[in-house]
Amino acid sequence: MSRPRPHSDPDPASGSAGRAGDGHRAARTGAAVALLAAAVCYASWLLAPVLNPGLRPVRSYLSELAARDQPYHLFFQLGDVVTGLCAVVAGVLLGRVAREVPRVARWGLVVFGVATAVDGGWTTMDCAPSVDARCARLEELGELSWRHQAHTVTSSVAVAGALLSLVALLAVLRGPARRRAGLVVAVVLAVGTVGTLVASVHPGYGLGLWQRTQLTGLSGWLLLAAAVALRGTGPRPERPR
Repeated sequence: MSRPRPHSDPDPASGSAGRAGDGHRAARTGAAVALLAAAVCYASWLLAPVLNPGLRPVRSYLSELAARDQPYHLFFQLGDVVTGLCAVVAGVLLGRVAREVPRVARWGLVVFGVATAVDGGWTTMDCAPSVDARCARLEELGELSWRHQAHTVTSSVAVAGALLSLVALLAVLRGPARRRAGLVVAVVLAVGTVGTLVASVHPGYGLGLWQRTQLTGLSGWLLLAAAVALRGTGPRPERPR
């Protein structure tokens, strides 16, 4: 009689490694989906000509779409809140599984997310000074609410976090395609940011257009970060033989 062969148990180490790999892939996919959702929600201003045609694209801040006296302001506020929450979730997930992404890039994403969520949910503007002379006068006198005045701070913190994250990502991108994409996003964001700063001092210089350029760059950065979350920073350099 032949002896029954003992059943071979699967290697527990390989099983746990497989589960860990699946978990990492799921976390990366979740971060990419969150960043894609953030990019889409952050571009809600593209619906402004339909939902609030009264604001002037050349002169108006995009933040005025979410001002509490404007039509459909809750829609634009919700867009910012969802954008911010998605960015925070993505930053936390990337911190757990994407070690090739610099810590500065991940923290910049979280800072952007928190500031943007606060921007849309708490420090929204009282009114739209570009189309309301009374609002503009009260703003100049500093007589609007503290939330209106704090809006500039939260918006600036959000942009600073995004710029920091983008610069850190650019430093680790590999492969010509990813580097070109990163440089295009960086140029658009830099031009929009500098233009917005200049036009905020000289309102006749097309403030609205510059800020729209800036937000286009920010959505591009979120899309770039989504690609990095899903596929990494690019092909690894070949080791010398």
